[in-house]
Amino acid sequence: MKPKQFKKLCGQIRRSQKYLKWKQEVLERDGLNLKSPNVHHLKPLRQILIDNSIQTLADAKKCKELWYISNGQTITRGEHRILSLLERMKSITPGFEQFLVEFLEKHKKYN
Repeated sequence: MKPKQFKKLCGQIRRSQKYLKWKQEVLERDGLNLKSPNVHHLKPLRQILIDNSIQTLADAKKCKELWYISNGQTITRGEHRILSLLERMKSITPGFEQFLVEFLEKHKKYN
């Protein structure tokens, strides 16, 4: 699927009633009181679409994997942007990976 088609399909999915229901169920399950909550697919949306050969919104609505509540995680909008950028990286060096682990461990005490 070409990038423009993928972006269009993702927009259609995220505006669908089924997606809004999935998002609400994940938010309710997690019960976090965040100012701007967002829901992130733990298995990336792109990978789900590829693995299930999804080409249309109708295909997406029929895909069971896409709607698993267990594949959603409530996070903030800023966290979502960072995760999305990291997922698009083609490779991460071991040094950067270790930096992220240490950074997260160091800042865990502030949460």
